[in-house]
Amino acid sequence: MMKKRSASADNICAVAVVHFSEHGYDASSLSDIAAQAGMRKASLYSHFAGKDALFLDVFADALAEEQAFMDSCFADEAALAAPGGQQAGALYCERMAQRYADSAHLRFLLRTAYLPPAPLRVEVGTGYEALLAQLQQYYVQSLARLAPTLSSPRIDLYAQAYLGIVDSLHVELIYAGGAALQQRHAALWHILSDSLYLSTGKSS
Repeated sequence: MMKKRSASADNICAVAVVHFSEHGYDASSLSDIAAQAGMRKASLYSHFAGKDALFLDVFADALAEEQAFMDSCFADEAALAAPGGQQAGALYCERMAQRYADSAHLRFLLRTAYLPPAPLRVEVGTGYEALLAQLQQYYVQSLARLAPTLSSPRIDLYAQAYLGIVDSLHVELIYAGGAALQQRHAALWHILSDSLYLSTGKSS
């Protein structure tokens, strides 16, 4: 959950997430962030102790924003309730590319997760792994609901495959995007869906 901050601190973070997503940790400048936020660098220090503190606050915001996005995707999926299991986790993957285009928070989150700043590697790794664990839990719950005949070990196996698909799509978003992303998404999802179809057919 995002902690309460002053309006000025919120403004700094809104500017910083775009700046960090474009420049990364090492190339980012607190002077530039302060200027874009409409204040002097000294004023920024009245809200944040330094670059690390600001970066971690923005990272916490990005985790919370992506958590909320995951919540909405899986809530919408539950409302659709398509039986068979093939559509478990589908909405999150289908909406990912547009989400990446629209959200500086996701662009920052993925850049940070895959290229973490050395001084903050532990904090970044811990936060991102917790987010992935929540995503895995959502998928397990969705698949168990949509394909109730699947055994728990089988569901856990598919959950690992699903996280592999998400990871692959994240890499494509960072380094390629566009047609390459769509092709990889379609191919990987086709394989997962076929396997689920065979498993649920055999189990029913």
